[in-house]
Amino acid sequence: MDRASEVNISQSNGKITRRHSRQKSGRNSETKGERFFLQGKRWRFPSGLPAQEVETRISRLRELWSDHERFYLSQVFVAPEALENLPEFVLEEEAKRFLKRNGATDTPGGNGDQKSSSAQWSAFGSSGRNGGVTTGGAEAEWSPLALWIAEQIKKGVQPVPLPPLPELLDSIYRDIRVDYRFGHLTQLFSGSLETHPPTTGDLRWQDAFKLLNRLTEAYPSVPWTMPQHHVDETAQFHEQVAREAIATTAKVRSQKPPEKNMPLIPGTFHQALKEYYKYRKAHFTKAGEFDGSGHYMLGLIENFRKRQPNVPLAMLDFTRCQEIYDFWRNRPLNLKTNKPLSKKHCSSHIGELRRFFIWLHTSDKFAWRRPEDFDLIDTKVQKLASDRRSIHDIEIKTFTVDHLKLLYKHALPAQRLKIVWCLNCAHGAAEIGRVEWEDLFLNQPHPWTNEGLKIASDGNDSWCGLLRPKTDVVGWWWLWPETVQLIQCWKTDLQKRIKRELKPTERIMLTDKGANLYRDSSRNAQSSFSNEWSRLRTRVAKAEGKDAIPKLPFGTLRDQFSNWLGRDQNRAVIASVALAHGIPHKGDKLLYKHYSNRPWAHLFEAQKEYRQVLQPMFHEVTSPAT
Repeated sequence: MDRASEVNISQSNGKITRRHSRQKSGRNSETKGERFFLQGKRWRFPSGLPAQEVETRISRLRELWSDHERFYLSQVFVAPEALENLPEFVLEEEAKRFLKRNGATDTPGGNGDQKSSSAQWSAFGSSGRNGGVTTGGAEAEWSPLALWIAEQIKKGVQPVPLPPLPELLDSIYRDIRVDYRFGHLTQLFSGSLETHPPTTGDLRWQDAFKLLNRLTEAYPSVPWTMPQHHVDETAQFHEQVAREAIATTAKVRSQKPPEKNMPLIPGTFHQALKEYYKYRKAHFTKAGEFDGSGHYMLGLIENFRKRQPNVPLAMLDFTRCQEIYDFWRNRPLNLKTNKPLSKKHCSSHIGELRRFFIWLHTSDKFAWRRPEDFDLIDTKVQKLASDRRSIHDIEIKTFTVDHLKLLYKHALPAQRLKIVWCLNCAHGAAEIGRVEWEDLFLNQPHPWTNEGLKIASDGNDSWCGLLRPKTDVVGWWWLWPETVQLIQCWKTDLQKRIKRELKPTERIMLTDKGANLYRDSSRNAQSSFSNEWSRLRTRVAKAEGKDAIPKLPFGTLRDQFSNWLGRDQNRAVIASVALAHGIPHKGDKLLYKHYSNRPWAHLFEAQKEYRQVLQPMFHEVTSPAT
């Protein structure tokens, strides 16, 4: 906005004025803030305030006037002695009745017709004992209290403390009469001056708390607060009342009463875990589909509930939180094997506990807060003597070429595709189960060749490119001719079985009903692969003997290629590339950290070499698709 000219903004009887930048040199307008006019009063905001903050304070001033107008027009002033023996609800009803019948006849500050007013103020009879009744007036005007509040808003004070007594008393008293809603203050100021509290900070907490409630009712848009000592005393009193109520409830229900110093925090450990379970389940659910990897985390939460005692959240102090961690740090026994849980499994529980306590601290469902020094809790999992590993445990167990020959020989065409694919691309069930048809680039040069990737390829080559699940690390693999042949046969057969064309975005591995073979939302997503693998091993054992092949899982096929590469230390990096380890792909394919220097060409050459190693397996079956 151009500050070279004066700008006026008028809304709801309010106006902002920005001073002219060309005023006389004796008045430096740049050091003064903007002015705001409302109902005949002017406020100048501090200089240098951002425009948004100015607008915020102006909005608060307008809300203040709206509150004050309602409050002012609802004021009813009565003699203090008339308030002594009537309950508040009677006063409220009589005030409403009086304003409705007679509010327009009295003028602000005037005595009104005392006899007429007395007759209307039926709560005090018609004898004149009330000393007369006066309303605030027919039209609202600023009071000392409202002006003081406006000054706090202008300065940006938030929350607003209880007002000074002079401004307060000048606004709730009219001559010798007092606003009936603040009648509780009359006793404090009815005696000699020496007995009057000098400031609101010197009030008793009961009077300060009642004043806070009255001011909140009168000016609800103002965020009021009491002095800290009043806050502490009020909280202490009501907490004690709450404790007594809880103790009485426990007694009635024949329950053990809570400890005297236990904080008043609702809920229990297990109730919080139940809510956290819902939160984590939603965390793993996207577009209505649950990610199967979340089952493990949800299982950890279930273990907390099953294996750890339920205690009130109010009792979760530093010591008890440490006890919860200690249970898993000390490696409890596996309930099935009766052996200590693995260090890795216990570490997973520790990690989930950390996430749980962060959630609990920030959740609005419970009032629990992390105790002081919570970060000092010991979370290190104990190492046991049984953790010592033999040098033989380091070696990765894989199949020999002879083992693979037997597996390939007795496999069905669909099983051969899975075997060859996993050997070719170093994939497991999670990878091959998520490959889509659009991830395949058959019979063409490498797709990145035109973008600067130096790869020797032609129309006889085929490729698979995808992002590794969870990590989004990009991976490329050259496909063996045997793999391509099995893929093409599989596609033809699958389309016949499901009786439709396959879509590019569909996964390669589907069931006869067109469902995904790898079930992401299942607790055991790769069970179909595992079951099929078990049937194949059983078939091999029946035909070739029980010990013909070692009893290794389907995932072993993923390790075959990388393990073969890893025997040569210089080719260990290639093995990492084959497994799609590394930095997540962010879109720029050829930057250094995004794989321009990754040894793609070396990987593809290694794949060709490994295919030669497995030639005895392929020679065993002349027609792999049948």
